[in-house]
Amino acid sequence: MDQPRKTILLTGATGYIAGQLLPELRERYDLRLVDVRGADANGVPVPGVEVVDVLNAERSTLEALFAGVDTVVHCGYIRPRPEFVYEDERQNIDMMQRVYDVAVASGVRRVVAASTNQAAKWYEQPYYAGLKDRVDPEDYPRPDSFYGWAKAAYESLGFLYACGSLGRKLEVIQIRIVAPREIDANDFDGQPREKYIRDLAGYVSERDLRQLFRKSIDTREIEDEFGVPFHIFYGVSNNARTFWSIVNARKVIDYQPEDDSEIRFADGIARLLRG
Repeated sequence: MDQPRKTILLTGATGYIAGQLLPELRERYDLRLVDVRGADANGVPVPGVEVVDVLNAERSTLEALFAGVDTVVHCGYIRPRPEFVYEDERQNIDMMQRVYDVAVASGVRRVVAASTNQAAKWYEQPYYAGLKDRVDPEDYPRPDSFYGWAKAAYESLGFLYACGSLGRKLEVIQIRIVAPREIDANDFDGQPREKYIRDLAGYVSERDLRQLFRKSIDTREIEDEFGVPFHIFYGVSNNARTFWSIVNARKVIDYQPEDDSEIRFADGIARLLRG
């Protein structure tokens, strides 16, 4: 017997990450799409988007959007003004908290949020120095920017909602996306080679990113060994040079990335690294 299609609420639906996810999300789920604008960065309208400001909308407006939703995929983001980076990043934490809070009140099963490796980006310094080979999602967050700090803050806020201390346990998955773009070796001419290697290590293809989000939505049981339905997964492909561990994503949701930057960008690697 066919299972009914899940209803998914996607915030930040006109943004870059959402644009990569939407083709598969549209195929698999019933979608509710919201953003503060109806078109993408190039001015192209995104069909089905309802213009809603998740941070500032009336609570009743959000409750109506969240009603009957199985999973919220949160890609909403306020790009900070240069002179108000700290203050504006705090707004992103406030927006994430509203998502968690309304999700709990509305009976939403799970929140899957687009986070970033920036929540622990400082670890790249000992990596470049040859002092650390791998960073694990369980390593203590060490951001080196207000952007990363805000992501680390709303990851830990997610644990608060997942552990049950506020009432019902909300299932929460945070996906620390690293380099969600194609890598052109020409862009790295004249730059330190470690910058190119870093993007090769952190590359995630569109199909792998879609799989990671899809399995984060669909996997039935995600409780950890302590009974808390909370995980942080790194969003990278099956890269030979990987620095970010995806062992827990393989174990918990059976993430099986298909792409490897070493193969996909072999010509650029041969020119820039092997010369």
